[in-house]
Amino acid sequence: MTQPLPARVGDSILDIDTPALVMDMAAFEANVARMAAQAQRLGVALRPHAKSNKCVEIARRQIAAGAVGVCVQKVSEAVALADEGIDDILICNEIIGDRKIAALVGLSSRIRVAACVDDLDNVAAIARLAQAARSTVALMIEVNVGQGRCGVAPGDPVLQLAQAITAAPYLKLAGLQAYHGGAQHIRDVPQRAAAARAAIVQAAIARDALVTAGIPCPVVSGAGTGTFPYEGASGVYTEIQPGSYVFMDADYN
Repeated sequence: MTQPLPARVGDSILDIDTPALVMDMAAFEANVARMAAQAQRLGVALRPHAKSNKCVEIARRQIAAGAVGVCVQKVSEAVALADEGIDDILICNEIIGDRKIAALVGLSSRIRVAACVDDLDNVAAIARLAQAARSTVALMIEVNVGQGRCGVAPGDPVLQLAQAITAAPYLKLAGLQAYHGGAQHIRDVPQRAAAARAAIVQAAIARDALVTAGIPCPVVSGAGTGTFPYEGASGVYTEIQPGSYVFMDADYN
């Protein structure tokens, strides 16, 4: 099958074959620079989410501007970016099933990558395949900070997962994933701020549970384009994950 030619600067929109990513480069570059400056001002690492663009060139430009790496939703997305030279990736999702876990284990031997967990059986499955491959896998414990979609409650459930991870010879605890996606699009600013601050409280409880137990928690990651100023300034989060800021789509507008 013949592949369509990529769009070129100056092409009529009628001549551009879909799917195609068409951007205002001046706005894109300004957005990338502005978010990098915001993260630096807040004193947190910037790890942009790539789910809204799935584009290695955008990831490269974000990293060149100061991002530590990127986030993705699936192992296959991480593999695609790794194959193009992106070498620091967080998979902001739970990886289920031996086939996908094996792909995660294989990727862990190539680049710096971490995945999320919220279930002890899943931790055991990852530990089994990691040990078989003799490849260390980094895991982030996902905390339910208000999204209600995945993650565990802060406190004892977080501690149980951390103990299981640290007890496994080929697993490494990379930190906490504490993202509240539903807060990003709350139209009322005070309500959005309240949702973000409630998430910050839950993240702090989870972090403190680990620290009190003598388990290091090097990273607390989360936040998005709609709430990052709150998490970034909290003193709890060490890393923010905005993604839509590169486009500022119609919903954010």
